[in-house]
Amino acid sequence: MRKSPPPRILPGSINQLFRYGLDILLPNGCALCAEHVAARGLCSDCWLGLTHISAPFCARCGRPLAHALPESLCGKCHIKDPILTQVRSVLIYDDVSKGLILPFKHGDRLSLTPLLVQLLRPLFDAMASDGMIIMPVPLHKARYFSRRYNQSAELARNLSASSRHIVHFTPNILLRHRNTRSMGGLTSKKRLQNVSGAFLLKHDSLDALNGKNILLIDDVLTTGATMESCARLLMTRGKAASVSALVLLRVM
Repeated sequence: MRKSPPPRILPGSINQLFRYGLDILLPNGCALCAEHVAARGLCSDCWLGLTHISAPFCARCGRPLAHALPESLCGKCHIKDPILTQVRSVLIYDDVSKGLILPFKHGDRLSLTPLLVQLLRPLFDAMASDGMIIMPVPLHKARYFSRRYNQSAELARNLSASSRHIVHFTPNILLRHRNTRSMGGLTSKKRLQNVSGAFLLKHDSLDALNGKNILLIDDVLTTGATMESCARLLMTRGKAASVSALVLLRVM
């Protein structure tokens, strides 16, 4: 009697079995509380604990507003036109959200990158456009060596790689040549003074910026002094057409 051939196992089936085995041996845990979740990310309680920034907010700087205002501008942007065309943030910086960013920024938790990129994705898709330059806020080399990576560059790189638009990730044009002191506890005026002259543009890359729309990516926005300093340099020295900014968390 002729024996029937053994069942064929497709590569996709092997991958599914492998992932199933990993889920049993290493079950997914919530990125904040470590409770079991069906897929990598956050449990429902931690997700609900995050404070998302939603309308109404200033059309320029993205600051949350208590009530919708004429022209959708906050008082500061109404009085003085900001250099940044648009600023958008995903979450309010608080006791819950800092549990995501501090391990990512200072604790080598690059495993959080997919989750943080997922949070940024809707705003990124809305702000990005074909031909746009995506640029992370740079670290000074001393901080880069101590952290081993630039957290803003990791976010920008992953957002650019999976963008539905044709964008250009350029992490090495905008440089931080002066290692500024920590911004903690500084007033808005002191922060502006602290970052004044801290950034420069690679001279041989200036033509790549001329007339281009640029989207700056950073992890946390406090007063906006760093973003404003970068934008002013990109507009005046780089001759960019516009500079916008996208950040994960905003300090209120």
